[in-house]
Amino acid sequence: MVGCFPWPRRRGASEAKDRMEVDVVDVGLLLDGENQTIPTTAMYSITGGRALAEAIEGVADLVPLPFLSTFVRMSIKVLEACEETTAIEENLKDLQSRVYNLMLVVVDTVPVNQKTSLDLQDKISKLQAILDNILADVRKIKEQRKWLLFFFRDLNKERVGRCVNRLDDALQQFNARFLLVASQLRVEDLLDKIKADHSAFAAQLNRIEEAVNRTTQPHNAPSASPMPSLKGKLYGRESLVQEIANLLASENTSRVCITGAGGMGKTSVALAVADSPTIKNVFPEEFIFWVPCVKAASSDLLRRLLYTQLRVTAKAYDSLDTLILELNATKQRRLILLDNFQTPWLSGEFENRAEVKDILLHLAELSHIALLVTMTSGFPPGGIEWEHRPLSPLDSAAASAAFKSKYDEQAGKDAAIEEGPELDKFLTSIGRMPLAIELTATTGGRLRTSSSDLLRNWDRSGMRMMSGTEHSMDHTIRLSLDNSSAKDNPEALELLAIISLLPAGTIGNNLDRWAATLDSPIAALHALRVAALIEQGDGAFGTARIFVHPTIQSYMLLHHLSPEIRNTVFDACYSFVLDHKSTPDDRKFKMDIEALRDEEMNIQGLLMETDVVIPRPKAIDALIAFALYQAFTKPSIVVASHALRVVQAVHDDGFVDREVAHHLAEAYYCLGKNYYGLDKFEKACEHYEAARSRFMELPGGADFTRSGECSLELWYTWTFRDRDETQNEAMKSVAEEARTNLAQDTNNKYSIARGLLADGRHLWWVQSPDEVILSPLKSAIAIFEELECPASCAECLYILARTCIRSRKYDMALTFAREGVEKAEQSGVAELLSRTLWAVALCLVNLERYEEALDIFARTILLEQASGASLGLAQNLECLGYTCVLTCDLTGARRAYDAALFHFSKTQRGTRGDQDVNRCSRNLEKLRGLTAIDEDCIRTIEEPYPWY
Repeated sequence: MVGCFPWPRRRGASEAKDRMEVDVVDVGLLLDGENQTIPTTAMYSITGGRALAEAIEGVADLVPLPFLSTFVRMSIKVLEACEETTAIEENLKDLQSRVYNLMLVVVDTVPVNQKTSLDLQDKISKLQAILDNILADVRKIKEQRKWLLFFFRDLNKERVGRCVNRLDDALQQFNARFLLVASQLRVEDLLDKIKADHSAFAAQLNRIEEAVNRTTQPHNAPSASPMPSLKGKLYGRESLVQEIANLLASENTSRVCITGAGGMGKTSVALAVADSPTIKNVFPEEFIFWVPCVKAASSDLLRRLLYTQLRVTAKAYDSLDTLILELNATKQRRLILLDNFQTPWLSGEFENRAEVKDILLHLAELSHIALLVTMTSGFPPGGIEWEHRPLSPLDSAAASAAFKSKYDEQAGKDAAIEEGPELDKFLTSIGRMPLAIELTATTGGRLRTSSSDLLRNWDRSGMRMMSGTEHSMDHTIRLSLDNSSAKDNPEALELLAIISLLPAGTIGNNLDRWAATLDSPIAALHALRVAALIEQGDGAFGTARIFVHPTIQSYMLLHHLSPEIRNTVFDACYSFVLDHKSTPDDRKFKMDIEALRDEEMNIQGLLMETDVVIPRPKAIDALIAFALYQAFTKPSIVVASHALRVVQAVHDDGFVDREVAHHLAEAYYCLGKNYYGLDKFEKACEHYEAARSRFMELPGGADFTRSGECSLELWYTWTFRDRDETQNEAMKSVAEEARTNLAQDTNNKYSIARGLLADGRHLWWVQSPDEVILSPLKSAIAIFEELECPASCAECLYILARTCIRSRKYDMALTFAREGVEKAEQSGVAELLSRTLWAVALCLVNLERYEEALDIFARTILLEQASGASLGLAQNLECLGYTCVLTCDLTGARRAYDAALFHFSKTQRGTRGDQDVNRCSRNLEKLRGLTAIDEDCIRTIEEPYPWY
């Protein structure tokens, strides 16, 4: 196969090299922002000086001034040593000021765009030697015991004075200009000078660095749920919070599990720990992660939740490998809070619990990862040496303070609850449990009920809290359910049961769908919120997440879940999926995937409960439709495999009519498409072949259209496999079969056009003449345009662009590629958009429009990163690296190739994958041995491989 990357020699390479001979300083390292207030000289004594040192060190490979970098580092050491030595403060401040001004003068004196003279270098070297002696003196003073500092205070002052004198003498010899300008030279002026000198390259360097660094920074994806803040003061747990924080801060004891009955305040304690100063001193804020495991009723959902909450993107979530690789990339301390871990730990069959245990053990094996687990249980998870901290009820004083605070908040200060024996007796009767206190204080405060009234209500209802038993929360929740606001709304209990069935809650816009049987879901929701039985996130109602507290959710599932409510929720799930069933050539595809994404975790959780023996009506259709949605967005074999199991069970039971057989073929097709999205090409081909044959053998006659689509996907997947020349005939046969079968229905224009697309793909693959390739593709585009099918139209335009690129007709290719981008954006398929943008960037590089190409690559890198596709990300980064080579940008090339190698190493593609890794490694090794890029160097760099 002829490569798509001719990469001719560039006329602009020498010009770019000339520009690179100008020293480059990344002003982003020097300034917090152009509009920031300029700090004082005193502030710059450490922070500004360090910024200058970092800037010079950051571009040391481009600026041939190692002596200057070394001098600045020595200056910084002296400044920091003075800062750390508090004795004889006045003298040291004087010394600090002189060293700081000296550093600025030296940096300002060294010529930016000229070669530095040997004489100037020698003077700076002598100054550095003096600084080295001064540093030794300051460190000696610092090491003295406090009583020595006291008795030898005058002697130390004299020592510092001698340092100042030596510095003054050296400065006189170095440059008389110091005496004239040192007091006037300001850091902001120096920074402006550096920024102006390097403005030609700063923008490009910043853009490339931002695009590349973003891909290699850990935990850079958006988190689905930010860690909640602790509401109000935590009563009676202060010493426990500090104890747990101290345990987590040490790697030797950083496995802590908090257990207790539901409502004991485990989550509150954990959140307080995460917010403690001890934790914040050890774990940076961006490396503290909250994982609300109440959403994870299976090992698969737990894995997905970990990826989401730890902000790690991956091609798929069926394995923990990518997550562990990301966590282990550096030894940076991280804290993971697995909240309400009882859901995955105690849910499901034995096999699921074993998988959950395996996930937990993998996390625990990383010594630099601290684990804080909360569970509604008496025992922590097995297999790990935990620091176990079971929670007890609050003591009397803490319970009373917590109740009064919540009561006053609801009732107002003018209706404070009276203290005394009856309040203490009431709190004792409900077990002094934090959640029970919150619920009853909320109810009592809103109604302004007295302590005696609350106590009589408990006595009359026969409910009492028995601390440490499994029935405690039942009584608490039942009391809340019986309060006036929830009890007076006949639909409140039903809505609470419906929301309890949804693992991830729902958003306001979808409330009517799940609660379609209710006359007024909004009124019921309000009643439940007043009763503190349901939570609603911040923001507008339509997009705010509505969910049930896990302990209440567990209670509802156990006591108030009728078969009718279950059937209502499952039917709503099936209808929701089927109402948003579409393909990328449908106008509503973009809106459908957004809608399904909002409810993805709920849908998957409910669909995975589909009965294999007797599935409900529409369940199979919904399973297949949702599996297809995942293939287009986040491939996963979990739902697709379950769909195949369910349909296979129905088929094997003897119900083999045309509909069942068709479902079975579709299930194979969906599983194949998900395997393809996971880069498991052999498995994908196996399932595509099974689907193709089953569509041809349907009772009552073949479905040629669907069989043709399977052949089309099978051919395309074959192009990604390791193969030999003997398979070319087989590929030709499959392509012809796809075209023939898709053209069977002469009334189906769409299918006919898809056949023409299959023909064009294969003609390009076998390197037919351009006019032969363009003929079927242009015919297909005309039909797709008429039918308004953006995705297929974009695919045709992409192949046309590649055809012209191979013939070096770059202007024509650019026209096709840009039209393809427009159609891909209409379709909403991120992978297709990234592919067509890549074709645009490739044309721009060949046309020597490098700045435009770099902007495009920055966009494709973001798209690939968001999808979690390591292969696509690596390929685009390699392309970016080669473009940097062509522009003689040594720093950008190194960074891009380094990031490309990192992501290539994460893929598993057999021989072809090894070739990618080896090619990048060789190029990176060559670049690391260079000080600048010239024409000869460009010729030695291996071109990127034409992947598509």
